[in-house]
Amino acid sequence: MKLNRLLQMATALVAVFAFVGCDEDYTDIGGEIINNPTDVELTEVEVNAYSQKINSIQTNNLNNYFLGVNQHPIYGSNTASIVTQLVLSQADPDFGDNPVLDSVVMTIPYFSTEIESTSEEGEIEYKLDSVFGEGSFRLSIYETGFFLNTLDPDSNFENAQRYYSDQQPQIEQNILGSPIFVNENFKASAARYVNFEPGDGEVNDTVAYEPAFRLKLPTDYFQQKIIDQQGTDVLLNNGNFTQYLRSFFIKAEQNSTEGQQILLDYANENSMISLYYTYEEERENDEGNMETVSLRGKYDLNLFNANRFNTYTGEFPGDLLAEIEDQDPGSGSENLYLKSQEGSMVIVDIFPDETVLEQLRGNNWLINEANLTFYVARDELNGAEEPERLYLYNVENNTVIADYQLDPSLNESDPSQSKTTFSVPLERDEDENGILYKLRVTSHVASILRGDTENVKLGVVIPGNINTPNFSAVRGIEEVERVPLSTLSIPYGTVLHGDESADEEKRLKLRIYYTDY
Repeated sequence: MKLNRLLQMATALVAVFAFVGCDEDYTDIGGEIINNPTDVELTEVEVNAYSQKINSIQTNNLNNYFLGVNQHPIYGSNTASIVTQLVLSQADPDFGDNPVLDSVVMTIPYFSTEIESTSEEGEIEYKLDSVFGEGSFRLSIYETGFFLNTLDPDSNFENAQRYYSDQQPQIEQNILGSPIFVNENFKASAARYVNFEPGDGEVNDTVAYEPAFRLKLPTDYFQQKIIDQQGTDVLLNNGNFTQYLRSFFIKAEQNSTEGQQILLDYANENSMISLYYTYEEERENDEGNMETVSLRGKYDLNLFNANRFNTYTGEFPGDLLAEIEDQDPGSGSENLYLKSQEGSMVIVDIFPDETVLEQLRGNNWLINEANLTFYVARDELNGAEEPERLYLYNVENNTVIADYQLDPSLNESDPSQSKTTFSVPLERDEDENGILYKLRVTSHVASILRGDTENVKLGVVIPGNINTPNFSAVRGIEEVERVPLSTLSIPYGTVLHGDESADEEKRLKLRIYYTDY
């Protein structure tokens, strides 16, 4: 028994030392192989890739929404507006006797980061995140007769209703009257704000909040529309209320500045329209006599749990749009155009030649790595800010590929450092100019060559939070039903060398590093 144990231990030690010896000679497999002691070889497979314009993408009931105007140096002007319901925070509210509005405030938090204070008072200071552009935009708010369903009447109310980014013309056809609010030059502020919340009796509580999209709305409209409806059926429940006041249209438009676009934390529970009012109450005074006193009250119309969606307006420059539309799915492209939001994507067929695929399947290869390397077309960027990551998915089944699922670098707390094996962050030169993106498809390609996975087309988009695996529907594209939801959370765009690039060294190819047994 002891002899058997000694033999087992000796065998294990030999295996360990053999592994260590091999590991000393091993070189990581990447875009370049300097030393190749393990006989790792490279083959390059010609792919087929082309751009696809996205004109209509589902945007309803997201957590975050863009508002404002973005001027992109490649893709032109893009304007984001919001259509939203209002939700009663309490059904059949009691505003007291003779209620009169003092003020009405709309609040939707920004994304912000606390920074070290430089003020003498030591007050908390903030830096705004997800604000793009240094200009401003024209902001207006309208009441509309457009009703936002939760369930789709065309499916006999069995499926969730979808609303799309290209539906602004329908909204504008349903605008009721003049705008409720107009600001010709709205610009986000990083200043925190202070609220005076009604406390007990006639005393207000002072509460400080992080920066937010904050508007003072007219009291006359809300006095008539809400306060004066106390005790009527329209405030009895939210079903009645959403038929009575169907939706608000928060509209952004270009003004004379370069514009600004802001990502709003719409699902934050502080997203609401607050009505501050006074009312009367009969009370017994110290002498035992009844007297009328004036008290303060507050009532909220919630936004954070309301049906809502983004609309987008704006077109790509005509020559750029024509180039995208002229790209032939069967012949490849010189340049590939990527733009997030209601923008454009890239479709890649990694094995367009069935004969080549069958030849590869006949080899006895161990696939060490397979990747798609997208080189940045620097001459086409025109100074555009470059996205840090690309995202690849199965465009035919609307699912992530195996390399995304198996990536061990998942970082839930910091998406910018997550899934970096699958989607390598943008490689930059010493001047911080982008050089290339790498998307690893090792498991996906190996599975195709084994015959376990079909050779499907893959979609490439610009992601925001790469940890978000959900998808959003699109309309009007024959071969695309959905795109990754995270592409709606940033306004970036770029241009990449395609598989027919004039620069042959930067052409998009599938690179397979293998060991031939």
